[in-house]
Amino acid sequence: MMRRRRNVWRVRFLPPTPYGSDPAPAGWTFLIVTVLWYFVVETATGRTTFGLLRAGALYPPLVESGQWFRLLSTMFVHVSLWHILVNMISLWTLFVLEQAVTTPVFIVIYVLSGAVGSLLTLPISPDQVSAGASGAIFGLFGAMLMLAFLGLFPPYVRNQLLMVLAVNVVIDVMNLGSIGWMAHLGGLVTGMGVTYVFAKSVRNPRVWTVLAWICSLACGFSLVWDLATPLPLSW
Repeated sequence: MMRRRRNVWRVRFLPPTPYGSDPAPAGWTFLIVTVLWYFVVETATGRTTFGLLRAGALYPPLVESGQWFRLLSTMFVHVSLWHILVNMISLWTLFVLEQAVTTPVFIVIYVLSGAVGSLLTLPISPDQVSAGASGAIFGLFGAMLMLAFLGLFPPYVRNQLLMVLAVNVVIDVMNLGSIGWMAHLGGLVTGMGVTYVFAKSVRNPRVWTVLAWICSLACGFSLVWDLATPLPLSW
């Protein structure tokens, strides 16, 4: 019975992939751009607080002064090699989601989850510099969890996802001062919500394609805007 349900879902959610095409073009694009940003841009700006801000990290006072691009650019900035390594491995393990919900929906989930996570971080950490793709990655995780709740995966996969979530909650609680738990929570809820809307309501591929283009252009614009915007003298 479970296998039959999985097959029906596969027909709905996974259109035929052309032979030889990349099953996760958006996932690889986000990964490659993030890695290049770390090794090229952050190497140039330096990994000091000033360098991270110059590379696009999130800092509430700068956002409030008009640098809204940081809500998105911060997703591509990472504090250390270990930080980006953990996040990019996590992103890579979630590439399967793109095959399940299509590339446009994957893009929307990733970008909106990261943006909402950043937005919710502002009032929680008003004087802290933060960076990383964790909010966006938690959005993908939330999407996987929602698909599990809707019956795409067998119960043991759902239980494994819940276990991973529980471990991350414990880690967040134990490191409240150094981990952006609100970004994680905001990304998780956003990913679950967008996936539910896709699964139960808005199935028109044109809608998701338009939204994906808007999200992609917004990310590109945020990175260009960051490079073109100097830090204020009195930040």
